[in-house]
Amino acid sequence: MSAFGTLFREMRQGKRLSQMDFALACEVSSKHISFLETGRSKPSKGMVLHLAQMLQADLAGTNRLLSAAGYSQVYSDQDLSAPGMAMIREALEHLLQGHLPYPAVVFDHEYYLVIANQAMQALMATMAALGAQFPARPNFLLSLLDSEGIKPFVGDWENIACHMLQRVYHEHLSGPFRDQPNRLLEQALTIPGVPQNWKSHVVDHLDYPAIPFTLNLGEQQLRIFSTIATIGTPLDVTAQNLRIEHFFPMDEDSKAYWLG
Repeated sequence: MSAFGTLFREMRQGKRLSQMDFALACEVSSKHISFLETGRSKPSKGMVLHLAQMLQADLAGTNRLLSAAGYSQVYSDQDLSAPGMAMIREALEHLLQGHLPYPAVVFDHEYYLVIANQAMQALMATMAALGAQFPARPNFLLSLLDSEGIKPFVGDWENIACHMLQRVYHEHLSGPFRDQPNRLLEQALTIPGVPQNWKSHVVDHLDYPAIPFTLNLGEQQLRIFSTIATIGTPLDVTAQNLRIEHFFPMDEDSKAYWLG
């Protein structure tokens, strides 16, 4: 079996599609799909792109399929600081600055912090002054679960922790590599104190329009919720993987904290 055939089969099976069902969706014969997976047929570049589209593969997955088939990748994977990403970087900075005085961040698909506005930086500095420890490149999920990170400051921590673990779990299941290990989740579950019932836990606060996130900073209690946005129609792997999270106050006392 070829490298392409192996990867293609894994991605098809990850979507829980039979060869027949996928062939019908692609408007090709199931025999051709079988030949592609066993390596008896070599796909054209156009066919690889068509298969990736029908698999709903992300840009990185499409690039991997092209490489496995012996073709050059079509989607760039630039660092955010690269000149070619200037317009994306400027747009992100505009979104973060425009959300002041409230916190906002950009993180990648594994919840590593990429950019934070001044309000989020100040919030993290306040937690650090109260004993929190953040690595050089903070990970929101891992810090949330860490007793030396954000965990001591979060009210209703178990509910929030279970919600985040469920989100990471389901995001992986809905991705093109659902049958491969979810390394972020595996790492998170090794942290001491993680709720054992995280997968079956029913999130509370169903009477609210959004899950409240409470931070206890000494005598100050902040109640917030967030929205998450993505880059529309991305043509770069890095851009596709970015998430922009804006935090909003849920009550007047929390609003006053940031408005001064």
